[in-house]
Amino acid sequence: MNKKMILAALAVTTIGAGLMTTRVFAENAITDTNPMSMLAQRISEKFGLKQEEVQSVVDQLHQEQQATRQAEMKTRQEERLSQLVTDGKITTEQKDRMLKKMAEMQANQQNAFGQMKDLSPEERKALQEKHRAELEAWATENNINIQYLMMGNGRGERGMGGFGKPFNGNNK
Repeated sequence: MNKKMILAALAVTTIGAGLMTTRVFAENAITDTNPMSMLAQRISEKFGLKQEEVQSVVDQLHQEQQATRQAEMKTRQEERLSQLVTDGKITTEQKDRMLKKMAEMQANQQNAFGQMKDLSPEERKALQEKHRAELEAWATENNINIQYLMMGNGRGERGMGGFGKPFNGNNK
């Protein structure tokens, strides 16, 4: 690997890592713009590299970081739910159902972003409310307190599914 490629890789890693951790890609699914493409273009121009090669490095880094974040989140969810079982707040069966539901929600998240891309803010809010109502109904059917499905970021912000609303106390 020549010096230009190393410099480009370092620039992509340093700049890209900071940008990617702010959910840029989730927002991109809605706005349909990709700042990482602009970054790849500028790096390719600056260092005389092929944009496709730089974009490939950026995309690979993003995929690796996303996989790591998802694995960490899954581990935290499992640990938290195991503690709820230990504390007698949920059963092992409920824990298994919740893990399955969380995995289903994660799998459907990309589709949800695709749906929201062309919606107005009011329509997005209505769709989020619909998803929240469906989740609350599922929790009620399974005799699960919906707050156990919520997984914030440690600062009291937003729960699983990004609904951003506190538990309303109506579920068991």
